[in-house]
Amino acid sequence: MTAARVSAAKADRSGDKVTRRLVPPENSEMQFAETTAWWALDVSAARPVIEAISRGDGPTHWVDALLAGVTIADIDENNLHFLGPAGGRARMIGQPFTDFCPPESWQVGAEFILAAVADYPPGASRSRPITSIAFRDGWAEVSTDEAHPDIVFIAVGGTVADDRSFWAVRASEERYRSLIHHLPGALLQIDSRRMTAIFDKLRDEGVTDIAPYLEGHPDLVDHSRQIVQVTDANRDALRLFGASRPEDLIGAVDFLFAESADTAKRVITAHFEGKRTHAERTKVCSFDGRIRDVEMVVTYPTPPERVDVTLISLEDITDRLRTEAQLRQLQADYTRATRISMLGELATSIAHEVNQPLSAIATNAETSLRWLARAEPNLAKVHQLTTRIAESARHASDIVQRIRNMAARRPPERVELDLNEVVEEALQFVRHEIETRSIELSVRRGRRLPTVLADRVQLQQVIVNLLLNGVQAQTGQQGLIDVSTFAALDGSVQCTIHDGGPGIANEDLGRVFGSFFSTKDEGIGIGLAICQSIITAHGGTIVAANHPRGGAIFRFALPAAGKR
Repeated sequence: MTAARVSAAKADRSGDKVTRRLVPPENSEMQFAETTAWWALDVSAARPVIEAISRGDGPTHWVDALLAGVTIADIDENNLHFLGPAGGRARMIGQPFTDFCPPESWQVGAEFILAAVADYPPGASRSRPITSIAFRDGWAEVSTDEAHPDIVFIAVGGTVADDRSFWAVRASEERYRSLIHHLPGALLQIDSRRMTAIFDKLRDEGVTDIAPYLEGHPDLVDHSRQIVQVTDANRDALRLFGASRPEDLIGAVDFLFAESADTAKRVITAHFEGKRTHAERTKVCSFDGRIRDVEMVVTYPTPPERVDVTLISLEDITDRLRTEAQLRQLQADYTRATRISMLGELATSIAHEVNQPLSAIATNAETSLRWLARAEPNLAKVHQLTTRIAESARHASDIVQRIRNMAARRPPERVELDLNEVVEEALQFVRHEIETRSIELSVRRGRRLPTVLADRVQLQQVIVNLLLNGVQAQTGQQGLIDVSTFAALDGSVQCTIHDGGPGIANEDLGRVFGSFFSTKDEGIGIGLAICQSIITAHGGTIVAANHPRGGAIFRFALPAAGKR
């Protein structure tokens, strides 16, 4: 809508009242009645402040200082209807402008007065679109009159949906603001309307995917952080940023994205794509330099809502993340403790496994010495024996490395793994236990299994623990361990371990994965709990049941790589 134009400078006195004639905008397409309202403001008492500002040495809070010297000389009927209190014009003439002008319009009013009286800053615009709860498509203009040098005329207008007074609308607005200010959680009210013109221009240029465009035009992100404005903030937002009053946060949103420029890109992208909300975890920096982790939720307006109101909620999760990190560390310590405990249980098997390559090394070395001691050494035979020694040494080294990996303190590393390979590696730890107890081992490997994204050592720990539980559950002569892997119809990769023991008591089936639950006298009951936490952390599931043919069966499922 084109801004209304104040008629040629023309004013007269009707008693002590200044009047002004306004001309409606041309070529407007209005769905509602076009209305204009104007102020005649006496700025004589504000001239010292205006002069100081124009010299560049004005007060810090110059808007408050300037408007403190501005009073109402007159208003028109429309303005009176929107803003007038009981008693009408008589109660407004001579009173401070700020007593009746909405606070959100003070900045605009002060800038208009500077432009009209002092042409400061040089060439400053004397008309602009405005946000107004009284008008839609609001605009404002300022002018002066040579006959009345201390009077500044400010005209506002737009389309009006109804004829309620400003005070009725203001009461509704105040109830809304009171609700926002007292809601728990940090809330910022944002005016992002200036992005609309930018988005329209980009679409005209053929931009349909703004994310890559922003990567190539970082200056647009920086510009957006300056033109999108915070217009209000509630008490929890002040507390989060360490501010003392809402005015400290009102202005460009740049401070909100100081710690995460990429967050700004994603917020802009969601707005461009017309999404209703955007949520993510990010970081913000408070005014006293504290870095806080927050859950940010941006709610964009959609018609017929007020398009100047975008809401951003911020939940401080710094302490929660710190607690979660401590919990993860504690869980990692427990996981490592169970691995070491498990290795202790397998000490005999480990010693036997390491002893095999060491015995082979000793035997082959002694034989080599005998061949070398002959009058004519058989070098071909010595070469063959030396090769076997090297192979046995590598085998022993691999065993030691596998044990060290199991016992080491290190962060989990997720890589694509073949579950069959992990099962075979885990079996190396318990194979001696199985053989010495004369337990029949059956391994059925699924063919062409999809890979899983997992930590090798943690997955080995789960399988070894389940195998060891199965071995220890069997005391009879006809022991059985049946291991199988397969790709399930739901896209997961699964492993089952079935033992030939007595099974799980029905009353214990729901507790086997609970912390500190154990059916063994010497058990501490964290092995299966750790197994469950590892599988759950990998996005999988683990269950226990009794097999129809006897014994217990444990089954865990992991999502195939790429399908998490």
